[in-house]
Amino acid sequence: MSMRDSGAVRPHPLNSVSLQAGPPPTGRPLIGLHDYGRLEIAAFEHLDMLSPMRPRIAKLLAEARVVPGNEIPADVVTLGSIVRYRVDGERLERRLLTLGREYAPNDQYVNVLTPVGLALLGRRPGETVTAATFEGRALSISIVALDHQPEAAARTREAEPDGDHDGNGPEAA
Repeated sequence: MSMRDSGAVRPHPLNSVSLQAGPPPTGRPLIGLHDYGRLEIAAFEHLDMLSPMRPRIAKLLAEARVVPGNEIPADVVTLGSIVRYRVDGERLERRLLTLGREYAPNDQYVNVLTPVGLALLGRRPGETVTAATFEGRALSISIVALDHQPEAAARTREAEPDGDHDGNGPEAA
């Protein structure tokens, strides 16, 4: 059964994703299952049918290696990550990778539905990727650092003791 959106067949249905273990192959972005689903939905709900980003997103989703969110390494850029990067060797940018119109303090964000934002998703510090502008100009994007990743922060919170040292619940007042 094919999945349709306004008459257009989705290029890579979510139910055909294979979950693989181990380190990601060189050159392929690594995306968490949750980010994959959010990006797939956004491509069909937030973008016009003729948007030049739709085929780019479809290509990324088809090429990406998809793993459960709890298996994403702490050094991979995911939605909600704060990443430092340079475009064409220019000044260092520090941005929150967002989806759609999500709130970002100080307006210091890059939307994943743009060429630069999409190029960052699933990549690691030290990698340099290429993205084309809508006019066709190639941009060289060097990922310098990952300051925050939501999945890694969640794992850290889960591992921290919550004050319940004896395991019997909260103490009586």
